Amino acid sequence: MRPLVTPEEMAAAEKAAIDSGTPVEELMDRAGRAVARTAIRMMEGRYGKKVAVVCGKGNNAGDGYAAARILRREGVAVRCIAIAPPSELAGAARYHYDLAQKAGVSVTPFDGNELDSDLVIDAIYGTGLTPRPDGVPEEYFKAIQLLGHDRGAALILSIDVPSGISGEFGPIMSPVHADVTVTFGAEKVGTFLAPPEYTGQVEIADIGIKCEGEIDVLERANVADLMPHRPIDSHKRSSGSVLVIAGSDAMPGAAALVVRGAMRAGCGYVTVACTEKVGRIVNELCPEALVQVVTSKDHLDPSILERLSSVIERSTIVVVGPGLGTGDDQSALVRAVIGEVDLPLILDADGLNALPGGIEHLQGRKRVTAITPHPAELARLMDANPNEVDDRLGAARAAARRSGCEVLLKGFRTVIVGPDSRTYVNPTGGPELATAGTGDVLTGVVATFLGSSPDENYTESVAAAAYIHGLAGSLAAETGDQGIVAWDVAEALPRTMDLVRSDAS
Repeated sequence: MRPLVTPEEMAAAEKAAIDSGTPVEELMDRAGRAVARTAIRMMEGRYGKKVAVVCGKGNNAGDGYAAARILRREGVAVRCIAIAPPSELAGAARYHYDLAQKAGVSVTPFDGNELDSDLVIDAIYGTGLTPRPDGVPEEYFKAIQLLGHDRGAALILSIDVPSGISGEFGPIMSPVHADVTVTFGAEKVGTFLAPPEYTGQVEIADIGIKCEGEIDVLERANVADLMPHRPIDSHKRSSGSVLVIAGSDAMPGAAALVVRGAMRAGCGYVTVACTEKVGRIVNELCPEALVQVVTSKDHLDPSILERLSSVIERSTIVVVGPGLGTGDDQSALVRAVIGEVDLPLILDADGLNALPGGIEHLQGRKRVTAITPHPAELARLMDANPNEVDDRLGAARAAARRSGCEVLLKGFRTVIVGPDSRTYVNPTGGPELATAGTGDVLTGVVATFLGSSPDENYTESVAAAAYIHGLAGSLAAETGDQGIVAWDVAEALPRTMDLVRSDAS
């Protein structure tokens, strides 16, 4: 795993390095050298190359002045564009400004004009930009905009985070569009959550700061250890037995997609409790599943649980929700499953939409419970304004705390949080997943992984399921993301899991 850090955690790590005997000026020099190395590589050379470093007034500017001094000594034609007057610089930033001046680096005020350079280094704002950028001076705002959409042909290298991005929350104003971002010690949460069009390639430079954070990114080796494993003496139920309570005559396909996701992820046995119409479709599309028609209605209600008692006894986990529909019957069914079924539980889609009493209704279940909302569903569950879910990490953590559940908040960089606040952000997946039904496939994968979670590593298992699902989407879209459907993602799961195992071995 690799950590992501917030600005607060990074400041603590820097302080620890300084307290242990490394002067802040030395850390800034190392940062400048890392930036200079990357700049030279981006330009594919030194001589005849022109670099402009756009500097604010904080430590980010100090890193910029240090990089400018080193680039000049490497033979690069470099100049610094000062947004803030040098008189506003203090501490290590002022120290490296003075060294740059002594080295002959030209420093001129920012005038808002196009920057004639091969490469521009963004040293305007670092991790310190707050979620409320109302106080951003006009000159800073103009400089950030200049390095945004209208930046011209120059390459852009951002220091630590592209200016306009909060190191904790991601974009909070129209940011610089970097080709490369060089960050120090560990990647910041904000750059990981930001679209790649803003950050470009993020490179982590080791400058002697040991970083630890509360948010982790799973890597392939971690995922390989968390995937379901079939011993040589396995039988169909030893690989998990999932009960899917899903579908209605109005939305019959969702149940089939959950089944396909679960079985392609390695589940040995899946039973679908459904209406007659849903059963016909599941039988046709997924003949491997056991179909149990439990009602003559066009939707499911709580009376079906009596007919499922023997199935529940043989199951290891239950999924409720996809395609279920909403109404009094569905709400009563969800309430009954939560209160009466003593199995691990996954609530998705209409299982969340039909949830009575809000997210607190899940608090206190004795068995592990996972919810898989998208932001609008989570806002409704928490009785919150949808804008409050813009801070996806904060919203997911609040939901896990209030519900006692494993929370998988879908979206770009899916967020997974456990009831103990353990947090992961998923690095896989792309626009090919933005199509109907992929969430149902994900629910099937989560069911398989969570139902066979090693050593009750529930949060990690949910995160690993999200990783595999996202990577399967990418593999399904190898020839282009247009026209990919949810079934394609499900069919790519075995190849995805084989790839992860082989890469980790």
